Amino acid sequence: MENKNYHWLILFVILIAIITAWLSFPIFFEWLITKHFHINPEDYGKKFGAVGDTYGSLNTLISSIALCAVAYSTWLQVTSLKETREVNAKQLTLAKQAHDEQMIESQNAIFATKFYSLLNFKKDKLNALTIQKRVKNDENEWRLAQEPGMQAIEIIANEFIKLNRKNNKLYIGVKGDDLFDAYRAVCSELNYGSVSSLVSYFYIYEDLCQLIRKSKISDEDRKFYKSVLSSSMTQAEQILLLWICPMFKIDIEDSEIFTLIACTEVFKEFAFEFHKSSHFKSVKWKDVFSKIQTPA
Repeated sequence: MENKNYHWLILFVILIAIITAWLSFPIFFEWLITKHFHINPEDYGKKFGAVGDTYGSLNTLISSIALCAVAYSTWLQVTSLKETREVNAKQLTLAKQAHDEQMIESQNAIFATKFYSLLNFKKDKLNALTIQKRVKNDENEWRLAQEPGMQAIEIIANEFIKLNRKNNKLYIGVKGDDLFDAYRAVCSELNYGSVSSLVSYFYIYEDLCQLIRKSKISDEDRKFYKSVLSSSMTQAEQILLLWICPMFKIDIEDSEIFTLIACTEVFKEFAFEFHKSSHFKSVKWKDVFSKIQTPA
C-alpha cells in the first residue's frame, strides 16, 4: 500500500512540474529571445518563425506528455483494481474456509452432544432395567421377582449359544412370527414374563447406529464413534442383539457393531441367514461373507 502511495506522489509532482513549465514558457521564451539572443521580438519571425508556432509546437508536446501521464495513471488504476480484486478474492476464500471450518466444528459438537447423551441414556436405561421372572422361594413355591436387566441379558444370550451349539442350523429358514415365537418360547422356559422392556432397550442401538450413519461427519470420526458404540457393549449384549435383530427389524446397517462375536460355527449359520457383512467389524467375518456372496 505504501508503494502505491509513493507512485501517486511521483505522478502528482511530475504533473505539477509539467503544468508549471507549460504556463511559464511564454515568459521564459520572451526572456530567452530578448535577453540572451538580444533579438527584437518584432524581427523574431524573420529568423525563428512566429512565436505562436513555436509555442503551439510546445503545446502539442506538453499535451502528448500529459496524455502519457493520463495513460500511466490509468494503468496504475487498472493495476490497483486488479490487485484489489485478487486481495478480495483471497479474503473471500479465507473467509469461506473459516466459515466452513466453523460449520464443521459446530456440526461435530452438535453430533458429539447427541451421541454421548444417547449413550448415557442407554447406560441409565440398562441400569434401571428389570425383567419380571418366576422364581422359587425357600418353601419351593413360585413367586415373581425382578431380575436386573444385565443379568437377564446374560442368561438369555447363554441360552442362545447353547441352542446353536446343539444345532447351528436351528433357525435356518425360520421367518417372521415363527422366529419371534421361538425366542418367546426360550424366554418362557427361562421363567421370564414380558420382555418388551428388554426389546425397547435394544432399540436404542438402532438410534445410535442411524445417528452415526446419517450424520455429516468425516469417515475417520465415523469409525471412531462406531468403535465407541461397540466398546460400550458387553459380549452378552452383542450376542442377544445378534439374535433379536431380525425378528424385531432393528436397523444396524453399516454399523460394524459386532466386535465381540467370534467367527465360529456356533454363530456362522445364523449370521449368514439374518445378517450382513456391514454388521461385523472383523476382517475374518467380512472375508467369510465375501466368500458366501461370491462362491467359486
